[in-house]
Amino acid sequence: MLSTSFDTPALAATSSAPGWLGSLGSVGEPSDDTSYAAVAQRINAVLAQQGIPGAQVVYADNGTERAFNYGVSSVATGDSVDSDTVFEAASLTKVVASYVVLQLVDEGVLDLDRPLSDYFDYPRIAADPAAGRITGRMVLTHTSGLPNWATGPSSPEFETTPVGTIFEPGTQWSYSGEGFYYLQKTVESLTGKPFQQLVRERVFDRFGMTGSDLVTNPAFGAVTSVGHTADGTPKPVRNFPRANIAYTLRTTALDYNRFLRGALLDGDGLTPATRDMMFTATGSADHGGSDKESIEHIKWGLGIGLQSNELGDAIWHWGDNGPYKAFFIAYPETGRSVVIMTNSEDGLNAVDGIVHEFFGPSTIYATRWIKEAE
Repeated sequence: MLSTSFDTPALAATSSAPGWLGSLGSVGEPSDDTSYAAVAQRINAVLAQQGIPGAQVVYADNGTERAFNYGVSSVATGDSVDSDTVFEAASLTKVVASYVVLQLVDEGVLDLDRPLSDYFDYPRIAADPAAGRITGRMVLTHTSGLPNWATGPSSPEFETTPVGTIFEPGTQWSYSGEGFYYLQKTVESLTGKPFQQLVRERVFDRFGMTGSDLVTNPAFGAVTSVGHTADGTPKPVRNFPRANIAYTLRTTALDYNRFLRGALLDGDGLTPATRDMMFTATGSADHGGSDKESIEHIKWGLGIGLQSNELGDAIWHWGDNGPYKAFFIAYPETGRSVVIMTNSEDGLNAVDGIVHEFFGPSTIYATRWIKEAE
């Protein structure tokens, strides 16, 4: 396993050449760490093989953090990806939101097993009595019964489009962005604050995430990565004037690593019992795919995916906003983690190669499971 080459903190290595992977340490001098350079070149090759224009990768354990930048933020401009380049994190947003919700549970603001309809009258579900039985726990574990989306969540008609359950809440697993948005509206009603303010106060400020926002931030305009289709065509950068805790987070891999390490692995801001509950399987995450072996090794906690394999128990999540793909995996018992941000529709195709680089040979059931979840 390659972790032995990461026993000491990395020196920084940078280059303006697209395709070079550079460490983002505190020193702006070239690194003479040959083991680091070799790893950088191998990750470079994995990303290049998949035709990914740009990416950020951050590996960390309990004593080391290594960050790598790759390629360009846009093939149209040729601007290199660096430590400040901002990516759409897509559904990695849900993990940040779940952490905020669980803080409110600790504070007695929300009971996970009380129907959300007891707290908030959500007009979009008014025609479906079954939706009135949805709880916060069901939302976090994707058993709410609501579809992923009733209509495009960025569309003007989204807020007025009715949404109803597709099965009895709490009876089976089905990924749902609509459930998270219902939870968002409930929390905003309870706290009197927009969710982007809650995330700013409870996550970004706490962990020093200066390159992150839940809505479009004009200050990030010059450093925002452009998404690309599978054939490398750049897509227009989207505007997110309305926060949606299912998918609108823009961030950097370094920022997300700060959240992952502080909030999830260290449990900063949560009671130990709640943090442990977050990582406890609530049941099957059977999405109906044919890869039964991967389904057997994937469960769902509170807002987060769980995987068991040869290396032990891991927490993970993926993000898919079309021309942006993201992924993280971490092993709480060993404190080892990796965060991956890409600006390509093919970004998830590079995950296995990058994870193997840092964790060695192992079965990555999560990526197998994802292939049939989408």
